[in-house]
Amino acid sequence: MIVQNETLFSYIEHVGILNDQGELLAQRVQQGLVRAGMKDVTTLSVQPDTGRRLIVRHGPSLHRVHVHPVQRSPRTPAVEPGWLPLLVSSEFTDASAQGLADAGVSFLDERGNAHLSLDGRTVLFARAGKARPTGMRATPGPPAPAARAPGALALNRASHRVAFALVANPELAVSPVRTLAAVAKASVGTVHNTLAQLTEAGLLLDGRLRHGGRLLDAWAEAYRRLTIRPLTPRTLCAPDARWTETMLAQPESGVLLGGIAAAAALDNQVRATDGIVYATALGPAVTLLRLKTDPTPFRVEVRERFWGDTLPTPQPGLVPSVLIYGDLLREGDARSLDIATRLRRNDAHLRALG
Repeated sequence: MIVQNETLFSYIEHVGILNDQGELLAQRVQQGLVRAGMKDVTTLSVQPDTGRRLIVRHGPSLHRVHVHPVQRSPRTPAVEPGWLPLLVSSEFTDASAQGLADAGVSFLDERGNAHLSLDGRTVLFARAGKARPTGMRATPGPPAPAARAPGALALNRASHRVAFALVANPELAVSPVRTLAAVAKASVGTVHNTLAQLTEAGLLLDGRLRHGGRLLDAWAEAYRRLTIRPLTPRTLCAPDARWTETMLAQPESGVLLGGIAAAAALDNQVRATDGIVYATALGPAVTLLRLKTDPTPFRVEVRERFWGDTLPTPQPGLVPSVLIYGDLLREGDARSLDIATRLRRNDAHLRALG
């Protein structure tokens, strides 16, 4: 019975990455990649509560990854267009790890074996050291929860606004708390609590924002999990394709362009018919764009503007580039992720964040 219990405890200890889903799986994969030696990487869960689909950011690029748990005899999964398969296991044998790497298959295990190929290029290949001696007993009991990944913050609906204001304008970190609260449309208490979180995570030092790229990733993950409802449940449409030109010609209206339509205004390689606009109320957007419920190819979703007036934007009439990036990540399809990658690479503000 003692032998059986030890075997059971050893099994429980090592099945974490096999059984995890959603955010916990994303955290374990990120920790495994960092432990194996990968730098400047963040993983986000496409399905925060369940599922094994992730977005992996490496440098400025975004990649869609589908995690496949495997046992002792790994097989390469069928090709799924638009998704990179990542095999995970508690332990790959040396022979299996070498064979998978030779075949160009991406994999990760809890021993530290890892191989990751992105866009046809190997960006990580690590081999584990010696395994723990077999005579060492595992500690009985359930596995400890995974530690929070570096820079991953517990941002809620209120505190995400503070983080958004800071990544949109890092100079606000040295401003009075009430100024930051006004820009973020958050309470002073929420600002204090969020700043304390950022300091504890190493993202604020001496009142200044550090590792802006990490905070951008953490904010984008929190923003993607939020339930966002438009100002009206009805589907609204613009009468013609010139609706974005109308908006950009009148930036003083206070109605701002976001999402893929804003990306199209910044990148002549992007085309968009639908779009998102942000306004303090529904009426001004409906009036300006002549929105109606009659269906046309030009659907416009009107969302509430959740920040103040002083955040910089890439050009008049657009929302801050941080929000354009966040809305593209919320879409999650391959085209939106490609556009988000280009935006993070080309936009001066996002590039400065890291």
